[in-house]
Amino acid sequence: MARPLFAQINLAALRGNLAQVRERAPNTQVLAVVKANAYGHGLLRVLPALDDADGLALLELDAALALRAAHYTRRILLLEGFFAPDELPEFAARRLATVVHHADQVTMLEHAHLERPLEVFLKVNTGMNRLGVRPGDVAALVDRLTQCDSV
Repeated sequence: MARPLFAQINLAALRGNLAQVRERAPNTQVLAVVKANAYGHGLLRVLPALDDADGLALLELDAALALRAAHYTRRILLLEGFFAPDELPEFAARRLATVVHHADQVTMLEHAHLERPLEVFLKVNTGMNRLGVRPGDVAALVDRLTQCDSV
């Protein structure tokens, strides 16, 4: 039996929430996090309410590719980054920014030969122990990333 659940999103409220963020954090870049198909509400459906965001952050590569296919031109950040070197050319071709959360990803970037460098965000584990590099490893990884032609 189906569960009698109903979710409704108010796009005006979403737009208003983003305006509140802009007001409280002026002169900052804002990425709207829209994981899991905008939390089940439909990524392309909520997109008009996020016009004032500098870009989007999400998890799924296929969702990022769909956004580019729909002519979304702002920054798209993949929060879990890439998992294999063969994904990197697609990231470069589609101008996708990536989070790096493990030293192995830095090694993959060091060995990659891409048509354009990637925009990279380094995720630091500050205690949740889900993803991220140890704080003590940050300086060395930043040095490696700074020297990397793919970044």
